[in-house]
Amino acid sequence: MIASLRYEFRMQVRKRSVWIVPALTLVLFVLIGGSLLRDLFDPAQRPPEAKTAVVGLAVQIHALLAIGFGCLLADRLIRDDRLRVAPILDATPASPRARLLGKYLGAGAATAVPVFVAYFGFALAYAVHSSAPDALGWALVASAVMILPGLLFVAAFALTVPLVVPAPLFRVLFVAYWLWGNLVPPETMPTLTGTLVHPLGGYPLTALLDFRGIDNDGALAGPVADATLNFLRPVPTTATALLSIALLLALAAAALAGGSVLRSRRTS
Repeated sequence: MIASLRYEFRMQVRKRSVWIVPALTLVLFVLIGGSLLRDLFDPAQRPPEAKTAVVGLAVQIHALLAIGFGCLLADRLIRDDRLRVAPILDATPASPRARLLGKYLGAGAATAVPVFVAYFGFALAYAVHSSAPDALGWALVASAVMILPGLLFVAAFALTVPLVVPAPLFRVLFVAYWLWGNLVPPETMPTLTGTLVHPLGGYPLTALLDFRGIDNDGALAGPVADATLNFLRPVPTTATALLSIALLLALAAAALAGGSVLRSRRTS
């Protein structure tokens, strides 16, 4: 597993697309919709407190860059079959499950490097600009309770679902899912926004970080009047926040287990 992790990390982190895709996404974000960045670094405006600023940045960075993150990982597992090296790897003494876990952690970590570089780069710039060194501490907390669980969830499905559907189709479906399940208001149509299985981490943001939007005027988790799927939207508490993180990790583990079973059936 460790050897597979190291190999996958080195191979993935050297891919130009792993860096180009998030870079272009950030450029478009700054040029088209980066109002939060302008507010944080505009000397004419009073910047928000450190926690609110960096957590708000985490939400926007995660919401944007996770799309490219999932699309970039869509061909990592099926690539072995396409290059016809899967039978050779299966013939080695290494456990297929260990290799799958190593590929998941290694390729996922490498693809996440630009995401965290971008996020902590903005957090550091804000900390220097606002003379608020505690911003970096809050950035670490936001990464641990919101960004990391979401990326682990996305990576598991990005690796395994292309075993069932072609990778290009998965990318289209994933983008549609991400927009529907994370950005669509629950008042308008059935959506996973604000539920316990919301990859943007509404429950950890609300209950653990006391974050309700950059202007403190948004409900990121909890029941919504007349919305469907409210049984997945209990009142935000520390317990439900931890439950939300646990559910995302459990779903990721289930996806990996399913991918392992599919791979073993194909090779048997």
